[in-house]
Amino acid sequence: MKTKKRDIRAGLLVRLILTMACLALMASCMKGAATNSTYRAEVEPPPKEAPVDRVVGVCEPGIAKGMVLHPVREPVELPTCDLFFPVTNPDDEEGFRIDLASQGLKSWTELEDPVQRSLEYALNMEQDQPALEREGMTLTWAQVVQSLEEFIDLLPHLDEHPELLSNRFVWYGMSLKPLMTGYYTPEIEASLTRQPGYEFPIYGVPQDLMYGKVRGGKRYYRVEDGKVLPYYERGDMDVRSVLTGRGLEIAWAKDPVDVFYMQVEGAGRLRLPDSTSRNVLYGGKNGHGFRSLGRILHAKGLLPKGKLSKDHVKEYFSKHPEEMFKLMAENRSYVFFRLEDSPPEGTIGKPLTPMVSLATDRKLLPLGSLLAFEAEIPKAENGKTIGKRTVSGIGLAQDTGTAIKGPRLDYYIGEGNDVEPIANRIMTPATVYLLISKEALING
Repeated sequence: MKTKKRDIRAGLLVRLILTMACLALMASCMKGAATNSTYRAEVEPPPKEAPVDRVVGVCEPGIAKGMVLHPVREPVELPTCDLFFPVTNPDDEEGFRIDLASQGLKSWTELEDPVQRSLEYALNMEQDQPALEREGMTLTWAQVVQSLEEFIDLLPHLDEHPELLSNRFVWYGMSLKPLMTGYYTPEIEASLTRQPGYEFPIYGVPQDLMYGKVRGGKRYYRVEDGKVLPYYERGDMDVRSVLTGRGLEIAWAKDPVDVFYMQVEGAGRLRLPDSTSRNVLYGGKNGHGFRSLGRILHAKGLLPKGKLSKDHVKEYFSKHPEEMFKLMAENRSYVFFRLEDSPPEGTIGKPLTPMVSLATDRKLLPLGSLLAFEAEIPKAENGKTIGKRTVSGIGLAQDTGTAIKGPRLDYYIGEGNDVEPIANRIMTPATVYLLISKEALING
């Protein structure tokens, strides 16, 4: 009996010790939550009955019901460099305001698919490697990924609470305003088989086109008689016909100048004789430097400054057809295509989104990165430009271009010749911000 009483007393003592320990732990947690100054809520305070360390997130009924946003933490230090600087209050910066309607968007949620494409690209990169590396500022691919993931989480809330983008992201302005140009997917008349009226080849990727290290750098090349040589230039293909007879023709065009400008854009839509269409997407390039055809003619005194567009070039060649291939060959760059049923793709290997996708220099802005931008672009009506309008929205770095080097942007306007007047007449400085989530900066 005495033994049983001792066991009971011992059990009570153990329970008492455990209860006191739990109470001490709860008091410590509540004190920590009350004094933690690194967190701040972006929304109204939680009701009194809610736990004191819980932040209630913003929720848009019908879209993201029940979703909760994590608290915001402010980075202790913000990296800066010669090109990028953090903007303290982006909403007040030069009157900048995002206007999705200027991009043809009705809701922030419409950005989910294009952002997801950027995320898939960034996830395939080595996460601990730099996506951006400049003196004083390095961003890893993991930080690009986390920024894109957080932006996707915010999308259901931004229609009602656009201020969340400023609160949760660091906006990096650029000390040099990039020059913005435009590009599009042209439509040209072509046939999948050679026939009268369709005589000019559109080539697929040659089997002997290689890319790799040559003399200390990565280049496009071919091997002939055991020697590594630069790949053929445009004149070799268009004038000397070195690819003829190799079965590389994927289609035949009516106008070789149309093929030239389709190569400039990097993709195209073929309008076939039966009125159906097929897309041709970028397949590869020969690696030689690019020169504008309009500038080539201007340098020779054949076209006046201010009249260097595709229409002016075509008009000149219609009067001087014998000079066409010789002059085009002075642009040694050449692009090869592949027939596809899918929409035009960017360098990230994913479809481009009109009025959202941007071609950039990957040394300047990481491919896949999230941007905010503002620029004046032409306004078009019935195929003609009628003044200017401002686009102020969200962009995604999803493409590159041979001529897009340094502080340059190429804005993707869309498919078809209806958007050509807009794309071809964009030539303006742009205000650009690189958006990196605060949490990504904290996590490093």
